[in-house]
Amino acid sequence: MPFYFSRRPELAGLDRAARSDVRRLAWHFAQRHWTLHAPAFAWIVFVLLHTRYQIVPERRDYLMVTLVIFVLAVINLRLHISRYLKPARAIFDSLGSAGARAITGR
Repeated sequence: MPFYFSRRPELAGLDRAARSDVRRLAWHFAQRHWTLHAPAFAWIVFVLLHTRYQIVPERRDYLMVTLVIFVLAVINLRLHISRYLKPARAIFDSLGSAGARAITGR
């Protein structure tokens, strides 16, 4: 399951700091994929349509749609990070902690 990073085989055998470095490296790679930003774009379009055309007149419905888009954004983030865990682990194994931190800028 991609939502439990502690159970991922890519992170097996690493200490806490190393797991953090691998996840940070996977996040660094995931940020470069355009679909990561799709929920934010959908929310901006929704807000513009709401303010211009009042497509959702009730405040409760507006908040529910915003909450659903937020949940989808979190799921999207987790899926993107889990996709890049395997390459991040390979790079971490090759370069080590210092190399991973040099790539991410930390």
